[in-house]
Order: sequence, then structure tokens, then C-alpha cells
Amino acid sequence: MFFNYINKNKKWFSINIIGIAIAFAAVLIVFSYTQKELSFDNFHSKADNIYRIQIDKPGRANILDETDDISSASIDRNYIVSLYDRFPSIKKIAFIGNLWQAKIQVGKNEFSPENIYYTNETFFEVFDFKVEKGNRNTLLKKPDEVAISAATALNYFGSIDVIGKEITLKEPYTEDKTFTITAILENAPTNSHFRPEILLSRSLKEMKENYGGYYTYLLLPEKTSPSELLNSINDYWSKNVKEEELAPSFKLLPLKDIHLKSHQRDELSETGNINSLIILIAGAIIILLIVIINYSNLNFVQFINNSKDFKIRMVNGASILNLSQLLFVRSIAQSIIAIGIGAFLACNFNQATHFEYQLEIAYSTVLISSLLFLIAFGILALLPLYIADLSTDLSKTPNHGSKKFEFSLLFQFILSISALILTIVLYNQISFVNKNHLGNGDKSVLVLPEVPYVALEKYDTFKEVALKHPEILSISASTVPPGSIAPFKYGFEMEGIDNDKELRLTVLTIDEDFFTLFDIKPVAGNLKMGPTSTQEWERIAINPNLEIAGKSLKEFEASHAGFKEQYILNKAAVKMLGFSNPEDVIGREFKYNFTATYMFAKGEIIAVVDAIHYDNMFTKEEPIVMASKRLFNGTFFVKIDDQNKKTAVDVLLKEWNQLFPNEPLKYKFISDMYAKIYRNQYNEMKALTLFAILSIVLSTLGMFALSSFSIQHKTKEIGIKKANGATSSEILIQLIGEYTKWVALAFIIACPIAYYAASNWLSNFACKIELSWWIFALSGIIAFFIAIATVSWQTWRAASQDPVLALKYE
Repeated sequence: MFFNYINKNKKWFSINIIGIAIAFAAVLIVFSYTQKELSFDNFHSKADNIYRIQIDKPGRANILDETDDISSASIDRNYIVSLYDRFPSIKKIAFIGNLWQAKIQVGKNEFSPENIYYTNETFFEVFDFKVEKGNRNTLLKKPDEVAISAATALNYFGSIDVIGKEITLKEPYTEDKTFTITAILENAPTNSHFRPEILLSRSLKEMKENYGGYYTYLLLPEKTSPSELLNSINDYWSKNVKEEELAPSFKLLPLKDIHLKSHQRDELSETGNINSLIILIAGAIIILLIVIINYSNLNFVQFINNSKDFKIRMVNGASILNLSQLLFVRSIAQSIIAIGIGAFLACNFNQATHFEYQLEIAYSTVLISSLLFLIAFGILALLPLYIADLSTDLSKTPNHGSKKFEFSLLFQFILSISALILTIVLYNQISFVNKNHLGNGDKSVLVLPEVPYVALEKYDTFKEVALKHPEILSISASTVPPGSIAPFKYGFEMEGIDNDKELRLTVLTIDEDFFTLFDIKPVAGNLKMGPTSTQEWERIAINPNLEIAGKSLKEFEASHAGFKEQYILNKAAVKMLGFSNPEDVIGREFKYNFTATYMFAKGEIIAVVDAIHYDNMFTKEEPIVMASKRLFNGTFFVKIDDQNKKTAVDVLLKEWNQLFPNEPLKYKFISDMYAKIYRNQYNEMKALTLFAILSIVLSTLGMFALSSFSIQHKTKEIGIKKANGATSSEILIQLIGEYTKWVALAFIIACPIAYYAASNWLSNFACKIELSWWIFALSGIIAFFIAIATVSWQTWRAASQDPVLALKYE
């Protein structure tokens, strides 16, 4: 009986199953991902009272030589010291310090851990990372203690029974130091904004004595007001700076907000994005609404088509309750099939689509979602029975409410066209980003980030031997990896500029081939750099003892050819200096006032370049000055033959290992590095594209079903019109017009909605596309084409039918 019903209504049955399956998969995926994103750092029992303190507005106080980096998630150690003893409302302070290019030696083996931090004795009093072995209450309270994760212990020792064993920390520019293992940590949860593998003890005294910034977390008593504490901290600094200094201001960020709401340059791990969640949730809601509308409409259509069957059942004694049970069972059976398909799609989503969402779909989530879907669609299946005026009169057909179908069609296409416009906007913005960041989307540039010091010292040798291979096209270097901004920001002296305002420039050090490798053209001047400083000269100039450095340079230059320092500005720097024409700065005398006075000698500005977007496109390009300084160039760039990538990487690896046998080659493609920076935006684009396609497909299926039903009920009307002289083309145009007018109205309503949403999304970028008219026009054309294609075939069949056969209908 049930299979006969399916066979009779297979068109409606299939459309409903497809719709429910897609909606269930979308809801399951988005709910699971959202649940995980919102759960970050919730496992800490004191999470509601933990705040990270960071810079809100930059300052320059005490011994700080430069303005604080406003985009940093860490703060200078001097600011941390001020928190102790002066603010009694702070219960505990835990600080975490990154280690640069650190290595761990165990016996004869060396390892390069990623998540290795210095921290203080209160770490385990603030955070709830679980300890497998060791005494939690005494951890890190003594010098030279270390706690390592279970995974790290297995990797280094092959066992977790390593309490009391030692590891040696090797850092550049410092002596090796031995630490004793006093605890084994459980591997950190994946929903933690940082996941420590190695925690090294560092006391407050040691922190004071070591240069650098720390990620600083404050544990507050439950009744403490964070806003009042923040006001106290800011008031303290406003009153405790010297006249020539600049007071900083701070902000307190709740621990639970860090993952989704903090997007600082040097976060401890990749962060999420609240906008991405909103887009995902909105997309899932759009899909679900379209499916609910389609399901309701098609159920109404099925009910009308089967109304005589229901009337006969009523004549034979069936009650409304009996009919309700029948409809509910049919809906449940249909929904179970759809839910099974949807669950399969959701569980294989990542593998099939290559999305970067790390889904963890729990069985409980599947069961609860399934139950809600079964109940919801079961209730929707009953609505036609209680809304329609059903009686035992076999000659009376229930009112099918054509206006209801038209308005639901309008609503569907408003949602679909809005999603389509947003998809085109996102795609164009991401394309714009790829074409304008450093490298212009070039996939043949390798980045060797944070190269070891031994490689930095032998840069010229490495460059010479690597370029002998035809697969290696060019090699250059700079201060920091792409996606970062150089940490040095100082004042300067420039011919014709009175720098009383203490204007500052960020310096990005490069080598002479940087502009050629990245195909950067000057907007003024010439980028062909003459002789630049050698490493031997730079080693002398960087000496902080100015007397010794000056004397040594004179002796060095007596037997070596000198050079003239050359500087390149970006347009943001030219604008900051007050020049409208870049040509006006060319040839002017310039000196960068670095801490080591001799390091950046007096020279001249030789060129101006446009924005290079070295960092990212979320913020405006900083005013930058570029100069050649080999000792600072800790990042190498290697451009390889795009047609021989594997061979190029192989020869690069071979030459590297011969020069630096104890240093593993670490490299990434520059396109991958920027893809990581814009990971959230790529995922937003992928998700919205998928949702837009699905919403259009579902709306099209709904239009196809409704137009089929409508045309079926207009067969006699069409026959009469043809008998009175109407042509097939005239009838076709009339019938198509009945649907396209609703698509046109949907387009008019969707445009301002999509414009607002797109403008809001683009506001995340400092460099962005314009919302051109063609984006909206293209979306409208696509929607019209789909609408016409959907109804044309069945409309033409009805319009070209013999009027005699049409008049016999019904």
C-alpha cells in the first residue's frame, strides 16, 4: 500500500526527500561546527573569571624605546610587573612566553617543538589542563622544571614514564639550559585557544631580566568588576608616565571570547571568526526555510491531488484522527529515508568538499536532530488536513490557495538571490585579495620562515649554490614571514622634514632581489640598488656600545669599500610625510634612528613603491621604509620553476642539507601562507557558495513542482484560449510571465538586503572591492534564466497541446 503511494507520487516524494536530506545535512554540519567553536576554553572551571590583558591604544613608557604594537596579543614584561601588588582585585596572574627557534635535545636527538612556552608557577592555578603524572600543586614552582604532554613524551622518549628525566633547551644567542621533567600533561583539548606541548618554569624575577612580551591572563574573584579593574589599570598608567612619555591604555578580553573575537597578529593559534559562524548559521537557516516552504507547498499539492481518496475514506467511516495518523506515518517514513541520506552527507562532508571545518558530529546530536526533524515535518504534513475545507462531497475540490504558493515562491527567491549576490561578492573579494597581496597569488614562491642563524650567516653561499640549478629562478630575503609586520618601529631624520611630531616608520629589511622576485614596480625612482652593507659590516654596526662600534667601523672601512645606504618608502609613508607626489621624496637624505645607531647609516631615498600588502588586507598598510640588512633577514624566499616544482624542491632540499645538515628545511608556499591568513574568509566563501547553489536548486525544484501543479489545473483554460485563436507562443509567454514576475519582485527586494549584508562583510577589509551594479545584475540574470528554464519545458507542452484534448480534460 505504502509503496503504491510512493510510486503514484514519486515526483513529489523524491523532491521532499532531497530537500529534507539537504536541510538535515546542513543543520547537522552547522550545528556541530558552531557547538565546537562556541565551546573553546569552556573546559576551564574558572573560565568565566579569566581575562587576557592586551594593548588597546599604544603607549611608550619607562624603558620602552618604541610604541607598543597595538595589534599584539601579548604585552611587554614591564607592564606585567606593574600588575603585581598594585591591584589587589587580581587574584592570580599567569603569563605565557613564546620561544623563538627553540630546540629540545634528548640524548643525541634534537626536536623542534611548536607549542613550547615559558610560564610561571600560577599557571595550573588559573588553567585546568589535566595532569596525568606529577603533583599538580607543586608544578613549575622551582627553577628549571618542565611539564610535557603525553604525546611529546612518547615522541621524545617512547614512553610517558619519564618523571625525573632531563631535556636540554637550545635557543639562539643564549646558553643551553637543562630542565627536569616533573609532570606529564594530558594532550590539550582541541577546543583550547592554545595547546601546550612543553611548559618551562620561569619566575617573575627571570621574566623581569629577559626581554620580550608575554601573553598575560588575569584570574579575578567572582564579584570583581572587570570594567572597574580596567579603569584602575588605565588610570595608574595615565598618572605614572614621564612628561615625554606616552601612557598606554589596555583592554581585558574574556577567555571564552579569544577564539572567536580576537584577531591579533600573533595569536597563540589560529582563531575562528564570529562572522563566519553567522554566515554559516544564516546559510543553514535559508536552506531550512526553503525546504520547509517546499515541503509545505508540496504537501498541500499532494493533499489536493489525493483529496478524492481522503473523501472516500471519510465516506467509509475514517475520522480526521485516522487521516492524521495516515499522513503522519507517511511523513515519518519519508523523513527517515531523508535523514539517513542527510546524516551520510554530513559525515562525509569534509572528505567530499575539502572544507577546512573540523567536524565532530556526536551521536547525541544526530539523534536529537533526527527527532526534531521527524516531529517538525510530521506536524507540517498534517497542516493541509486542518487548513483545507475537506468534506465528504466528492464533487468539491479543496481550495488550493494559489496566492499562498506565489508568496512562498517569492520568499524562496528572495533568499536564493540574496545568497547568490553575497556569493559573487565574496568570490570577487577573495580574488581581489589573491591578486593584491605579496606575490599576487603566485604559487611558485617558497617561504623559508624563521631560518636558523647558521643559515642566515651563510645566506650568500646558499643563494649562490641554489641558483646554479635552472629550476631555482630567484632567491631573496626579508625580516619576517609574509602575514607578519616587522617588529621595529622607530623615528627618522629626513631632509626637509621637521619630525617634532615623533613620526615613526616600520622598517622592513630586504635584499637587492626582493623587488625582482615579487615583480614589484616603482611608482617613483629606481629599485636597482647599488652596493649594500655586508654581513661583516653589519656585525660591527649592530654593537650597542656606540664607542666601540664607531671605532671598529672606521678601522673596517679603511680596508673595505664603503657603500651608501639606500631607502625605499611605500606610498603610505609618503602620505604620512605630507607629500602628494612620490617623486618629491626621491633623492632626499634619510637616516633611520634604530637602537644601534650605526646599523642604518645616513643615505638617500631611491624609490617609492605602491602598497605591497606584506601583512594582510584587513588593516590599512602601515607606513614602511625598506632597506637592505642581511643580519635581520630571517625569512628566505625561493621562486621556483612552476612546471618543475618537485624537482626544484628536491634540489633545494639537497643543497640545504649539504650546507646545514643539522637544520631541517622548513618551507611553505606563499599562497598557502596567505590562504591560512584568510582561512575564515575562504571558508565563508566556500560555505556560502554551497548554500547559494543548494538554495537555488531547492527553489528551482519547488518552482518546478508548483508550476507543474498549476499548469495541470490550467489545462482546460489553455484549451479554451487556443480554441479562441491564441497561439502557443502567446500562451507560453503568458504562463512564463506569471512566474518571472515573482522572481523580478524577489530580485528588487533581495538587492538592498544583500547590499547591506555584503557591505557589512566587506567592512572587515581595509582594501576591498566596490559593490558594482553588475554583481546585482548578474545575480538577477541567473535567477531569471533558472526560472524560465524551469517552467519553459512543461509550459510549452501544455501550450502546444491539441485544444480538443485539453477541453476533454476533467
